[in-house]
Amino acid sequence: MNLKDGSTIVADLTTIGRKSGQPRAVELNFVYFHGNFYASSSKVKGKHWCLNMIRHPAVEMTVKGEKIACMAKQVDDDALRRQILTLRDSPPQMHRVVFEIIPRM
Repeated sequence: MNLKDGSTIVADLTTIGRKSGQPRAVELNFVYFHGNFYASSSKVKGKHWCLNMIRHPAVEMTVKGEKIACMAKQVDDDALRRQILTLRDSPPQMHRVVFEIIPRM
């Protein structure tokens, strides 16, 4: 996989259900930046994939057919969150929550 900083991709994110304990997959848009993937959401409450990652941060991404084991966390650095949202949208939607998906090599 050869991605450049600022690339946007559509990929599957598999989380572990916080109630069921079962794998749950969702197709999302991601931004690739400095070796990590970033997903954003308009909110956390009511978004199952967000709540699942908070409860179980070990996730798996399927990017261009390649499965990648990752760790997820909500971005609390406002400067990084703003940078990712600027790369993601034009104009940026600064109200969004951002999650960092870090590949485990």
